[in-house]
Amino acid sequence: MLDVSCEHCGKAFEVADSLVGGLANCPGCGKATQVEGLRDPWFRLIQVGAAVGWALLTAVGWSAGGWMGAAILGGGSALVIALIFANM
Repeated sequence: MLDVSCEHCGKAFEVADSLVGGLANCPGCGKATQVEGLRDPWFRLIQVGAAVGWALLTAVGWSAGGWMGAAILGGGSALVIALIFANM
C-alpha cells in the first residue's frame, strides 16, 4: 500500500502499489488524483511487445484464413495477453 494525498481536497488515503504512475479516485471528493512514482521500466516494454505480438498474429491469421483466421488468432492472442496482464 502507498500513501497518497489528494491534489484537489488534500485528503490522505492509501492505494495499492499497482496504481503507481496512474490515477486513483479520492475517497473524500471523488476526483481523480495522480499517484506519484514510476512503474517498473520493463512494464512499458512488455506492453509494447504484447501489442506487436497481437498485431503480428492477427496479420498472420488474416493472410492464412481471412477474417476468420484473424478473429481466431487475434482474439486468442488478445485473451492470453489480457490474462497475463491481469496477473501482473
